[in-house]
Amino acid sequence: MTSAERLETLKKLVSEYKVFKEAGKLDLTSEETIRTWLNPLLQIFNWDVRDTSQILQEKVLSKEEKEKLKEIGSQNTRPDYTFKLAKQKLTFLDAKDISVNIKDDGVAAFQIKSYGWSIIAPCAFISNFEEFAIYDCTYVPEQGQDPVLGRVYLTIDEYIEKFDLLETHLLKENIYSGKLNELYSSTLSDNKLVVKISPDLKFAQQLSDFRLKLADNILNNNKDYIQDNSENLSYIVQVIINRILFVRVCEARKIEEEGLLLSFKEAGFWEQFKNSSYFNFYDHYDGPLFERIDSIHSIIIDDNVFDSLLIYLYYPSPYRFDVIPTKLLSDIYEIFLSRKLLIENDEVKDEIKSEYSKTKGAVSTPQFIVQEVIQKTIHRDVIIANGIENILSIKVLDIACGSGVFAIETYDYLEELFKDLYISTGNADFSKYFIETNSETVLNLLGKKAIIENCIFGVDIDPEAVEVTKMSLSLKIVDAAEYAEAYNEIGIFGSKILNGIGNNIRCGNSLVENDILEMYPALEDDEEELLKTNIFDWSEEHGFKEIFEDHEGFDYIVGNPPYVEVKNYNVELPHMHAYIKDKFASSQNGKIDLAIPFIEKALTLLNPAGRLGFVIQKRFFKTDYGKKIREIISNGKLLSLISDFETTTIFKDRITYVAILILDKTGPEDFKYKLYKNKLETLASEVRETAISQYVDLPASTISANPWSFDDTELIAIKSRLLALGTLGNYAKVRVGVQVLWDRAYHIRALSIKKGIISGKTHLEKAFEIEVDACRPLIANENFYPYKVADPDLFVIFPYDVEDGEVTAIKFSEFKKRYPLAGAYLTRNKKTIQENVEHYNDDEYWHLYTRANNHGATYAKVLVPMTSLDTFASVTFSDKIYCDNANMFFIDIPNKEEVYLYALSAVINSTVYSVLARSIANPQQSGYFKFNKQFLEPVPFPAETFRDNEALINEVAAIAKKIETAQNKYLGGSPLQQRTYGKALTKLWSDLDNKVFEMYGLSDDDINFFRAKGRSVNRIDILKG
Repeated sequence: MTSAERLETLKKLVSEYKVFKEAGKLDLTSEETIRTWLNPLLQIFNWDVRDTSQILQEKVLSKEEKEKLKEIGSQNTRPDYTFKLAKQKLTFLDAKDISVNIKDDGVAAFQIKSYGWSIIAPCAFISNFEEFAIYDCTYVPEQGQDPVLGRVYLTIDEYIEKFDLLETHLLKENIYSGKLNELYSSTLSDNKLVVKISPDLKFAQQLSDFRLKLADNILNNNKDYIQDNSENLSYIVQVIINRILFVRVCEARKIEEEGLLLSFKEAGFWEQFKNSSYFNFYDHYDGPLFERIDSIHSIIIDDNVFDSLLIYLYYPSPYRFDVIPTKLLSDIYEIFLSRKLLIENDEVKDEIKSEYSKTKGAVSTPQFIVQEVIQKTIHRDVIIANGIENILSIKVLDIACGSGVFAIETYDYLEELFKDLYISTGNADFSKYFIETNSETVLNLLGKKAIIENCIFGVDIDPEAVEVTKMSLSLKIVDAAEYAEAYNEIGIFGSKILNGIGNNIRCGNSLVENDILEMYPALEDDEEELLKTNIFDWSEEHGFKEIFEDHEGFDYIVGNPPYVEVKNYNVELPHMHAYIKDKFASSQNGKIDLAIPFIEKALTLLNPAGRLGFVIQKRFFKTDYGKKIREIISNGKLLSLISDFETTTIFKDRITYVAILILDKTGPEDFKYKLYKNKLETLASEVRETAISQYVDLPASTISANPWSFDDTELIAIKSRLLALGTLGNYAKVRVGVQVLWDRAYHIRALSIKKGIISGKTHLEKAFEIEVDACRPLIANENFYPYKVADPDLFVIFPYDVEDGEVTAIKFSEFKKRYPLAGAYLTRNKKTIQENVEHYNDDEYWHLYTRANNHGATYAKVLVPMTSLDTFASVTFSDKIYCDNANMFFIDIPNKEEVYLYALSAVINSTVYSVLARSIANPQQSGYFKFNKQFLEPVPFPAETFRDNEALINEVAAIAKKIETAQNKYLGGSPLQQRTYGKALTKLWSDLDNKVFEMYGLSDDDINFFRAKGRSVNRIDILKG
């Protein structure tokens, strides 16, 4: 459905509603009735309200049920509509009956903003169909805030007039693409009445404050037991916090009674909570999270210390634990765990852990990056092909698991695969792992535990992180709020439901094994350093002995290893520092990043067919310290894929240069590379929608121990159809490119092209779609050099038909009929376009260019930039490509055969032509020249040779073709290969100049003159950028 069609459908829906209302056919006090109108409203904007992977609708509560919720003071009534992308919640719409005054209701506003903020949605909505309110959710909601704050409010009578606003916010493609994230990225930044902070950062701050208070209270009440053991104190505090949060989440998910933790206050919180943990919670959950730890059961804690945490866990706190995803809770802990507790002089303080001192704390890995690592490492098609019988034998390890973000996303990924395999095969042997609800097949408790216990493994040096990962996995067990009515069947209300969960998460140093004691015996005498080093031997019982004995290692290793420089351990852990330098071949050069030995170590832990997927700092691609790991990867043909990111803001409040690195021990002969260029707000959508076919395939031989430069991938495909010659104005004509109606509206930067549709942006719209056939590729003067392939990502809207050079304008009525997306885009921006440029005053022709410049030039041509460092020329044989009028020309020659095009470009790229043209060109700043038509056509040019000396023309063209071939090899080669190809290119360019000298009939003195003058830029150096 096009935008125009959506508008017409909305008009009909609004009209129908008004007719029904006037006829008294509506029960406007019923939310269920309101939904019958909101459902078609959402369908207009491409949502399938019956597809629970897109829209999840809450059960309509009866008046009695609502009264019961009021009686217990519950405010956690989830909004009626949850907008989803698979399992990920994106935003909410709450349906209200007419009795709710949406315009002035502060309670309703606080509720929807709290829900939106809790999942980091950019905005959320309330509607009773007659009113529609959009709430900014990028700031911390507070009870009592003016409902007008950060809100857009519409009545039904404004829906048509403000359709663009509704479409921007409700269109499924906009919500999926991240357009709303971009739209709300800087809203209310200057408003001093609000606090712009996300829930993960806010809650991490609050947890840190509470942890310090709790630790201080425990120390003061239990000094004989705690003494000065900071690690033991930290462990106790962490276990208590984990248990409290887990129970609160279970309340919100209707597994425990709402308000259970609050009820403990009546008879003394700590006594009630520790007894429940020891008995009730242990019986229900068991597992490492509620292990019976006598020391915790016997410590004394003042009840009032818990008040400062409980206030954040219940209304009117803005945290909505019934929708906060497990990933967000893990993110909170990731930030929270970057600080540690220390006992000094009988006082507790916290400080940033040494490994985070430089970055001032940890940041979490964005969910879309985690998902991309997992999906690119664990190939879905391979798992499907291996069948359901083998899925529970997969072994996936996070070698530095932190708070468990990769563990829980791996769980989600495998759960989906397991379910898909079961549905597709119907294998009865696996029916014990599933139940059937009214709407879908769901994994039961046995199935959830089977994945976690058989497939997911983790190691971390930090004992607190290990406990958090165990809690994160425990939360996945109870993460079934959408199926609350089936809890009994799933097994959520059973006993000891967490038994065994977390046993595969071990505490230890992934890089340091027992041989450190042989290499550095002195370590054994330093108890403090020995404990901190936390030796972990992979092949022992505490490690994963059975994985290596029965499986030859792990199938997959995923994660985001620490980026800390190894030198940071030199003071606190000198033996570990020395061990890493001595043990790992990759870590002997300079100041290495700790992620480097993690890569090397992980390779030893994989089985012979294993794959590794890491988020890494790509500095090692080019730095000296990365030489050895580059050698290990290239010599072993281990590289499988690189997803490179241009943006440096992937991690919150950090400047990082990151990529996803996938290695494969089977030794693939080639690897895939893709550079993602989108901004952070829309990057997740770009990554999600990019097919593997859009990656560039490069041979394994492309890389070596020499620095890796993948910039050349855009140039490897260069097929510059080049080289030709003449006295230019007499032999050929320099022509200008197309001059569009308004380049800010008509020039489109393509982000992706799929199935004949461009997803791109202009100066007027940051993200939209348009038909490829409504546009033409546009060559602009962007990083132009000799023989650059005409393969632009810039397009221009082109409302013309061209056949055999004849140009016919397409009337606007026909244009929008033929190309609905293009027509809709121009219609949306018609007013802006007409306000800014001269145009035809006719509804059928207003969109046409006002100047006709070579629209029919659909023939082979030589391309030359107007502003450049030297005379450059290239050749295109495309019948579609046009030049940008602003800064690109093309040369039209009478004989458009390939050999003549090559020869002409050869002359323009020659030293002779360069010297001649520069002598009359218009100099610009920074060494550039303007080679306008009037400066190119008068240049002396050997036109007669082009007419009469076919043999010489063929010789020059042949050299040009050799240069083209050699350049492609050069651009795709390693630095070592480039030195070899560079020598060949130097000789070829010299040969070309000599032949052009011959074409011009130059004397020896003339030749010496031109050589002495030379070109303003070396023709090989220009390839290096």
